[in-house]
Amino acid sequence: MTVIENVIGRVAVLRGGRYSVEVDVLTSSGFGRFAAPIDENPALYIAEAHRAVSEVDEIIGPELIGFDASEQELIDSYLWEIDGTENFSHIGANTALAVSVAVAKAAASVKKMPLYSYLGGTFTTELPVPILEVAGGDAFEYYVMVRDLMEITDVIDALNKVLEHAEGNTVEAFSNATEKATDELGLDIALGLVQKQPLETEEVLSIVEDNNVAYIKPMGDEELFLELIAGTHEVFVDGEYLFREKDILDRRYYNALSIKPINLGTLTDLYNLVNDAKSERITPILSEARYESSDEALAHIAVGLRCPAMVFRRDSIAKLNELIRIAEDLGERGRIITFEG
Repeated sequence: MTVIENVIGRVAVLRGGRYSVEVDVLTSSGFGRFAAPIDENPALYIAEAHRAVSEVDEIIGPELIGFDASEQELIDSYLWEIDGTENFSHIGANTALAVSVAVAKAAASVKKMPLYSYLGGTFTTELPVPILEVAGGDAFEYYVMVRDLMEITDVIDALNKVLEHAEGNTVEAFSNATEKATDELGLDIALGLVQKQPLETEEVLSIVEDNNVAYIKPMGDEELFLELIAGTHEVFVDGEYLFREKDILDRRYYNALSIKPINLGTLTDLYNLVNDAKSERITPILSEARYESSDEALAHIAVGLRCPAMVFRRDSIAKLNELIRIAEDLGERGRIITFEG
């Protein structure tokens, strides 16, 4: 049965020593658990985590008992109703996400289905391209991606080769390393950049044009994004900054969008944004938050929602391994999504 019988909250520890709320959802024959990540605001101290647990145990849990866990959209809508604000400022987006994902995992467990198949349906066979963090610098964070990925593990081989050949912590050093790694492994390996501080438009354009860059997440105004879209070819321009700061969702400015579930609140909100991006011909990229647990659900969500790419941090071994397991589970039916700009 998928009727919710109990909802339990507890304090969880994330990487980086941050605290968050973990939620268990129980039915008579199913169980789901999820610990919510934290993104830009790392100041969720133990007192705030305990407050979130109280919200789950005293308010949210009692309200959800008796709901059918398979009615995801209804439950997610009710979480907004319980909160009563426009941005989950009462119960918190992290608490809402923990409950929402735990509900989905409980329903999937009743049906004895992997979460990705439960979310995406029978014909879910597509795997996202991993974009893997390699290092951080003053102006950029550096990532590695493989354009002609055949196996998920190809990105690990690429990462190791890039680290082996990188002679410094600069764009040029990592760009040269990707080219050497390409020659040695026979893979089309490229560099990803996440801008950390404002730079002049011409400088950003020059960096992208003069180096082996396939993905960039810029920081700046609309002009920078327009120039990057117009002046680059087959480069993924990630519009997270414009979307977050100015609520712009428009293919004219960018062709990819990093989406962090913690910034939305529920699985239904995540599903809607992924579909909105696709309708604008923008590639949705499911991205980790800065502080996460080792829970494997993010890989399942990316596959279930057919996101063409995922951004992983260097220490995200559990999620990357789960993506490998999903690929094994799909077998010959599985294929890696073509990640085209």
